[in-house]
Amino acid sequence: MADESVNYFVLDNTLRYLYIALRNKRANLLAIEFVHRGKKWKADTPEEAIRLRHALEIDDQSERLASDPTKSPDDWLELDSPWTPEVFWSFLDGIGDQQKDAVLAMAEHDGISSAELTKQLKLSSEMALAGVISGLSKQLTNLDLAPPVLYTVNTKWNGKKKERFFFLQKSFRQTAEEVGWPKEKGERNASATKHKRK
Repeated sequence: MADESVNYFVLDNTLRYLYIALRNKRANLLAIEFVHRGKKWKADTPEEAIRLRHALEIDDQSERLASDPTKSPDDWLELDSPWTPEVFWSFLDGIGDQQKDAVLAMAEHDGISSAELTKQLKLSSEMALAGVISGLSKQLTNLDLAPPVLYTVNTKWNGKKKERFFFLQKSFRQTAEEVGWPKEKGERNASATKHKRK
């Protein structure tokens, strides 16, 4: 019993010293708050907020699937996709020819190795490919999107050689099909698409 009170006292002192140190450095302690489905959530660190938000989104997806068991997770993809026709064309208008060729090469394959992508783009090295991919990332950032929304990269080791494979996201492919890209490159009128999003 005496040991427990000593532990509480040590913890109390530690927290008091931490609080004093932070106050002396004029640091502010704050929680990260966000609203999800009308309920306010708090987290102490950005990492915790990201984990919590991800867990909530998984729960939402599980609820959707439970509400209609005839649908697969891919059927819900359109609801969660940031790739509206407007965002799609804004993205393509903001990238250069090499970036467009890289996206087109990814669209033509279910997965394309970095070596093959470098070859198709007629680049001198995979370092040059990194510059092209960086251009894609910058345009995605300008649209408040992250690269995994467009593509994922899987790394495999073949002996001592590292191989990277690029996979274009299904949601981007669906929007490209909706707007008729790349066949109708000149068509930029989102209202003229075959399928309209709700």
